[in-house]
Amino acid sequence: MKPAMKIKTAVVSEIANNFKTANSAVIVEYQKLTVAEFTELRRMLTKQDVNIKIYKNNLVSLAAKEAGFAELDQFLTGPNAFAFGVGEQMAAAKTLAKFAKTHPALKLKAGIYEGKVLDTKAIIEIASLPTKDELLAMFASSLLYPLRMFAIAVKEIAKTKSE
Repeated sequence: MKPAMKIKTAVVSEIANNFKTANSAVIVEYQKLTVAEFTELRRMLTKQDVNIKIYKNNLVSLAAKEAGFAELDQFLTGPNAFAFGVGEQMAAAKTLAKFAKTHPALKLKAGIYEGKVLDTKAIIEIASLPTKDELLAMFASSLLYPLRMFAIAVKEIAKTKSE
């Protein structure tokens, strides 16, 4: 086997492994971002346990087929970057969508969430959902609200009886 083929095979294996082990993956078009903007994006993603890499589309296509995501082929046009999240399940989509709002040169194209290939619209929709921690905070707040109202009512009753 030629050395170039060994390298390509290793890269395809790396990408396929990323697809298999990541909680989620997002494909973005980054062509018009400056180096400084891309570096800023990479730092933001790293803080969220998301790894972003640039691979050749044909290698990603081979790896996606190997990992069981052949439907990604339709999104592999033009220069793409691939973000693989290993921490919070929606971290990649949320961070990229947030960055895209202030940097319109970044375009979300597709992604993988819960083992399914999703288009741009679905990825943006997922990015707008609250995270697990946000949901827990909302739930805790909803549990505490009735207790708070009861405490206020008891306090007001005690105040009127003491008068």
